[in-house]
Amino acid sequence: MSVTDKKGHRQRLRDRFASGQASSHSEEALIELLLTYAIPQKDVKSLASRLLAEYGNLPSLLETPIEKLTRSEGIKENSAVLFKLVDWIRQNYGIKGSVKETPTPPIQGTFFEPAPREQIARTSPKQKKRIQRPGSGMFGKAMLKEAIRILPSLPESESLDEIRSFVRSNLHFSAEQTRERNASYIIRRMFPEGLADYPLRAFAKAFPDTQELRDVCFYRFLRAEPLELEAVEDLILTNLGTGKLTRDRIRQYLKEKFPEIRSIGDCGQAIVDALSAAGIVNADRTKISFAYRDIPLPSFAFVLHSEFPEPGMYDIRKLVESRMIKAMLWNPERILHSLYELRNRSLVSKVSEIDNIRQFTTRHTLAGAVEQLISGREKA
Repeated sequence: MSVTDKKGHRQRLRDRFASGQASSHSEEALIELLLTYAIPQKDVKSLASRLLAEYGNLPSLLETPIEKLTRSEGIKENSAVLFKLVDWIRQNYGIKGSVKETPTPPIQGTFFEPAPREQIARTSPKQKKRIQRPGSGMFGKAMLKEAIRILPSLPESESLDEIRSFVRSNLHFSAEQTRERNASYIIRRMFPEGLADYPLRAFAKAFPDTQELRDVCFYRFLRAEPLELEAVEDLILTNLGTGKLTRDRIRQYLKEKFPEIRSIGDCGQAIVDALSAAGIVNADRTKISFAYRDIPLPSFAFVLHSEFPEPGMYDIRKLVESRMIKAMLWNPERILHSLYELRNRSLVSKVSEIDNIRQFTTRHTLAGAVEQLISGREKA
């Protein structure tokens, strides 16, 4: 590529991003655009592709320390500092446009220093600031099966560093860099709030190797990977009548969604791997099959209190029509029955059906609901 062509290509990258074209928001395109500001007069497209393959996704790349970034071929200090600058900005200025006051020291309850369990249980979700991560699009690894296996054994700690170290040491990969990258996938997806939160850790210990835990982990995965949610909505829910879908159709869906990205095979496989690990589908070499499922009450309670985190009164229609609830493939005809069952177990305080008014009232935060579930399990 000539110097003139390179300049033209870089300008087209910037123009596409400035105009809001969807293709400019893919992870590879964003990495390439960032690299153009750090590496002058060099084609960086292949480097962007290699970095995405090496780190798995953009958040993992941004979270990597500078000293590790500079070990990657083609990345020098200028590029590494730029990535960390973007990472610092998104963590400190990326919450609904607000600016944190005095962001230098770690503050309990933030991404940098998780709050104690007691504080998490007392704090309302509206008081906790969620770290907004950039919507990726494609991802190359699911790692959900590994997450489900490891979560019940996590140490009693809110420290993400300690949790990450434990996950890394318990992954069955020989290369340290592979373990580091895959541990980042698991941490980002299972703890999207930036906290090694008590509810998930406690739930995993109480329900190891169960469909309940698979449900809860898949729910967290959907929250962290919007593309998985979209694939369920666009492909699985629309094909419940036939109950099956070919893998070729999934790859075609990805090609239509990301026309400028050639390598979509890994993403298609990752989508299926997550669905299979969660027990949502059965998969073979050519197709996946699926149907509506029974509703395990513990995982239903976990998801309900995650979707409606503040104790209060809610319209049942909002529950039934929730994108997350639908994506779990729980039988919609059993949702109302499950609500009554939660009421019978004192996890929901009231279910009302008067004329056209259908409401339910929660009494617990997520942490409180999990403690009730554990208590009930211990008594059984």
